[in-house]
Amino acid sequence: MRINIILFIFFAQVAWAQKTIGIINVSVGNIRTEPKESAEMSTQAFLGTPVQILEKAETKNWYRIQLPDHYQGWIEGSAIIRMDSAAYQIYKKSGTEMIVRVPFSKVYQYPSGKSEIISELVQHNRLISTKKKIGFWEIKMADGVPGYVSMKDVENYEAWKRANPAPTENRILQAAHQLMGIPYLWGGTSIKGMDCSGFTKLVFQANGWIIPRDASQQAREGIMVDSLRQWENLKVGDLLFFGSKKTDGTNKVVHVGIWEGNSAYIHAADRTRRASMDPQSKDFDAYNLNRYLFTKRIESLAKEVQKLD
Repeated sequence: MRINIILFIFFAQVAWAQKTIGIINVSVGNIRTEPKESAEMSTQAFLGTPVQILEKAETKNWYRIQLPDHYQGWIEGSAIIRMDSAAYQIYKKSGTEMIVRVPFSKVYQYPSGKSEIISELVQHNRLISTKKKIGFWEIKMADGVPGYVSMKDVENYEAWKRANPAPTENRILQAAHQLMGIPYLWGGTSIKGMDCSGFTKLVFQANGWIIPRDASQQAREGIMVDSLRQWENLKVGDLLFFGSKKTDGTNKVVHVGIWEGNSAYIHAADRTRRASMDPQSKDFDAYNLNRYLFTKRIESLAKEVQKLD
């Protein structure tokens, strides 16, 4: 009996060691700083996102994962489907990958909007479609559950990436405006709620680009545009950083926004909204003007910026 138990534990450990790839299997996976629900949420990940599984909590069904942008945190085990590399390749090749292009959608049990809902969907969720039905794609969730999603809500993922070779001023502004009014959520990076750097990250992700998660990390990307409040040097889509000077002369970055033009920028505060550097504007934000540090520009030549996989 003792030998059987030892063998069981051994093979279980071997099986666990092989399943190092995870697929987010909920519309928005909440990732926390510690392996417990009460821990601070540090970021989020979308359905269909592949992640690297680094370790399992000793006594709980929680996993420490690494996202495509290299950000790490803990996620509850039921929110991901664990696979080995062979299973992952089979999953990726089982159909055509689609991306959700509308703010909200649903996976239905049958090809009808009146059938039971299997899962909600949000913008940037990714699905594997297997065949066409009238007005629907038949899709397969990472856990193997089949379902149906409206054709008008999704787009071929590879075609979408090709259509977004680099963030442009117009596309950045369009993506930012689509997120206006969404409530602030610490650790949020989705249309359900976002913090300041979650907002800027999501705007660039809508344009097919991954930038780092936190404002302090984003501040290290791109090229310096301004540090003297010379707003005429800024272009639409530039990132403005706010914070304070440390005693050693370096900057402590705590907030970020996106330049809109005409002395205005968009940022996530109590909600995603417009603010202005112009004292004559109704949107004038004296607080953030006083803690303005500098502006950076993310360009296609910046080596630090990663393309979506």
